[in-house]
Amino acid sequence: MSEEREAVSTKDTAGEPNAKGATGSRVRAVMARTPAWEGKPVLDANLVLEGGAMRGLFTAGVLDYLMDRGVVCKRVIGTSAGALMGYNYVAGATGRSCYVNVHFAPDWRYLSWQSFVKTGNVYGRAFSFDEIPNRLEPFDYDAYCRSPIELTAVSSDLDLGEADYHVIADPKDDLPYLIASSSMPLVSQIVEVDGKRLLDGGTCDSIPIDYSRATGAAKHVVVLTQHAEYRKQHDKLLPLERQVYGDHPLYLERLEHRSYEYNRTVRRLERMAEAGEAFVIRPERPVGVSNIEHDREKLFALYEHGLDVAAHAWPALKRYLEIP
Repeated sequence: MSEEREAVSTKDTAGEPNAKGATGSRVRAVMARTPAWEGKPVLDANLVLEGGAMRGLFTAGVLDYLMDRGVVCKRVIGTSAGALMGYNYVAGATGRSCYVNVHFAPDWRYLSWQSFVKTGNVYGRAFSFDEIPNRLEPFDYDAYCRSPIELTAVSSDLDLGEADYHVIADPKDDLPYLIASSSMPLVSQIVEVDGKRLLDGGTCDSIPIDYSRATGAAKHVVVLTQHAEYRKQHDKLLPLERQVYGDHPLYLERLEHRSYEYNRTVRRLERMAEAGEAFVIRPERPVGVSNIEHDREKLFALYEHGLDVAAHAWPALKRYLEIP
């Protein structure tokens, strides 16, 4: 691990002991003071990050391992939770994705049905995108702006029924696109920005490998949040989605066919990996973490699994990326 990590603390943001002090201590210890990309060479490679709500803790572990190894990819293309993890990767904020998600998981303002009832969003927008980064755990906006890495957040355009790819050039001005990318259907309010109506990108492009290839990058490192045997099943909530999104027939069409599109993309990715056209990192076992997970131990264990899988894959990944 990097020598730039913060000192261990068992206190929460209000100065009180954590409900899970030992876990809080381990999580706080992985946070870095200086941007991980500082002084590192930029690779002609893209990171393609699948979403998956709190399964994103696996991605957080993978990205932290890569940052500790000095892997700075020129571009990150993230869908939903993948975009959120990529946001911290661009800032070079090693450990931040882990700390924020694990530390605030039990807080109803962060991610809960109580938040949904009170605000219309299961993932609390004001708390997550304002209170935490601007007051409780300040985000390094300057590091993001100086970063040599570019982040593209993937959302779903409800009117067009197509994926929306937006470069998050300014971490504040472009924030609505980051929020939209992670706004899960049925449990989030539609984000209206620049004349578009947007929601979670997972509906229209769960794993944006085609967009990544279109950028012309030489290498594509894909981080999935489901194990190898996983295949998406037919959407059981489609009858309810038809009622809620009846004014958006093209979006409903994408919801209806999402499982087929997702499974087809996974099969193609596997062929690409075998041919050396992409490098895929995924959990080695089924992920026992729910979309709205409050158990800090489970979340931190998933983060550690991401670290372990990345470490195991590192020799092969070095060869793929042609790192000396």
